[in-house]
Amino acid sequence: MNLDAIVEARVHPAIGVARIGNSDEFFIGPEVPWPSPAPEGGYRDSEGRLKRQAARFRIYGYDANGNVIAELTSANAAISWTVHVANRKAAWYDFDAALDLPEAVDLKSPRRNAQIQGKDREKLVIDPGPRSISGPGAQPQPFDSGAFLGATVYLGELRTDPEGRLIFVGGLGRSSSPIGYALTTFANNAGWHDDTSDGPVCATVRIGERSIPVDSGWVVTAPPNYSPDLVTPQTMYDVIFDTLSGSVIPAPGQPSFTQDILPLLRQCVDAQWVNSGFFAIFGWESPNEFVRADYIQRLAAAPGQDDPYLELRRQVVYSFRDPGATSFEPLKWPPLYGDAFGSFDSPPGPREGFAVTPTIYGYLTQWMKGSFIADYKGPADEKKPFAKVPPGEQPSTLDRAALHFCMGGPFHPGCEMTWPMRQASLYRSAFRLQLRKAGSAEDYGEYLSQSIVLSSDGPLSASGPGDITKWMAVPWQSDTDSCRSGYNGPPFPKDNLIPAFWPSRVPNQVLTEDKYRVVIDAAKTPEERDAAFHTREFWLRNLEFHSPATDQLNAMVQRFGELGIVERREHDAGADFPPVMYVETLPPAAAKLLSATPGAGTTAHEPSVSEEYARARFPRRR
Repeated sequence: MNLDAIVEARVHPAIGVARIGNSDEFFIGPEVPWPSPAPEGGYRDSEGRLKRQAARFRIYGYDANGNVIAELTSANAAISWTVHVANRKAAWYDFDAALDLPEAVDLKSPRRNAQIQGKDREKLVIDPGPRSISGPGAQPQPFDSGAFLGATVYLGELRTDPEGRLIFVGGLGRSSSPIGYALTTFANNAGWHDDTSDGPVCATVRIGERSIPVDSGWVVTAPPNYSPDLVTPQTMYDVIFDTLSGSVIPAPGQPSFTQDILPLLRQCVDAQWVNSGFFAIFGWESPNEFVRADYIQRLAAAPGQDDPYLELRRQVVYSFRDPGATSFEPLKWPPLYGDAFGSFDSPPGPREGFAVTPTIYGYLTQWMKGSFIADYKGPADEKKPFAKVPPGEQPSTLDRAALHFCMGGPFHPGCEMTWPMRQASLYRSAFRLQLRKAGSAEDYGEYLSQSIVLSSDGPLSASGPGDITKWMAVPWQSDTDSCRSGYNGPPFPKDNLIPAFWPSRVPNQVLTEDKYRVVIDAAKTPEERDAAFHTREFWLRNLEFHSPATDQLNAMVQRFGELGIVERREHDAGADFPPVMYVETLPPAAAKLLSATPGAGTTAHEPSVSEEYARARFPRRR
């Protein structure tokens, strides 16, 4: 490699994602956009606590033509990292709905904690300031000096690996109200904080005597990922790609079946393990099990002169919601709530249900018409580790991987990041956020409106520490506990399907360990095994002992680490069952509690969320 050819360097991933856990232990998050082996020892520590997901950042050197020359580490460069994260949720504005929706044109969202005024509002911002670190295996640098209303809050720490790459480890899931306020709702709890955060990741690099300019990245600390191998039908990468397509990212051309069509179809099938509606529509032996060998061969077939599968492709594509639709289509796919669900009093509009991005829908439309690259050659082994990715592809692979396992909606408000990520003004280049000048203050008055948000000098014109996560719920646990499936009543038909919010991150109904053991037990009758396989239990059932709903919100704050993780299992259970299943695993204490409580939990046949939870999440409609 010719290090002399390097004229600039860039931090990758451009946006890295760390995740909360209640264990001091951590593992490195995804670095390839396909499932990787579970971390050594699993996702829990020896005491059953949830390990944190760390975000690792690397630096790559580029030549004058933008070609990757090499990864820069402590072996070939002098690198110093500086990161500045903050939590600004409590000092921001309420989440009522995504403010870029047409329905939100007259919406005015008040300040959170509006009773606190003037300079006292600075006490609502958890900002420990920047931290720097350098060298291989350096001493950890904690973000432990920020405070919320006088109470110190730890937001994580910096580490380095043996090659001097940066490792950011986020918070421990400690949410509270130092002034003793109660949790009352899913998103805007006064007097509360959590320990999510975000901010810029900067570095300085010297190669020999030369100082190399470095393009910075960003880190976001998000809630846990309770189904780490499963990918949502629309990812955050999809959202940002669609936002920047045709400007800083070249507009897409003819779609590849394996790269552009199959991922959506496979992701709908994979969601069968976390939501009963997806299980019924796309699950094992269902009519739309797209990955079934005979079915996928027809879907992937080159059109040819006669194009015998044209009508099949039409039926599939017409089943997906058109993002440009002007009316509500309740039974179309994916079976997810939309950004506008429950937020407005007007008759149901098209955004009551979730639609894929215009880019993805454009791919589907071209595929339907037979204009696609028929490159499917059978199931591919995508499990190669990052080290085997060609060096020139490693930066883009890192950028994609970090966002591939993040939800791309619905944004109500969301799991990791929310609707501002689809605003082009937020970015300075592909996947890189526009940096706010240090010391610049944001004050948009007592209410935030669409006209303010979308103005050229509004809050989406640049970002600083805490500016991405501030749009999310506070605390995150109250939203995670509330984002269920099957909310009763309009506009969705009550008994026709079970739509959901974010099942690929926050499961709804799962195949439990006990049922899985029955499925793979050849000594059981076929009827017993089939019944066990088709039984899905309520994921939040070990918190369901709490009533009223506000008590369960508090239980989620204290016990989020006890919830099940949906993990991959391979077993030869015979031709009647899939060879790969995703099974809920619980920490020993939670499993023991459930087994000792007769009748705990609800099954997939429970049609709807209780009215109490519906009122808490959607006060406008309830």
